[in-house]
Amino acid sequence: MESMNTITIRFWGITARLAGAEQRVLQLSAGARVADAVEHLRLDATLSGELPRCAYAVGDDMVGLDHPLADGDELSVLPPVSGG
Repeated sequence: MESMNTITIRFWGITARLAGAEQRVLQLSAGARVADAVEHLRLDATLSGELPRCAYAVGDDMVGLDHPLADGDELSVLPPVSGG
């Protein structure tokens, strides 16, 4: 039986509006990386166009798509911001 990790996805800014929620819980295979979570999120057509512009963080650390995810991690989806 394949081991699974529970990951909480936190959406910020426009991604929360597009997702229709501030968070989701995903079950991913042990050994999954941020890229695997993002690929799962791309199945949601409302989010897929925004995801390539986003940055990602696990806890308080900005991470790349190759960052491994552990059971209980919180992955934040951070859209670009603008302002003056």
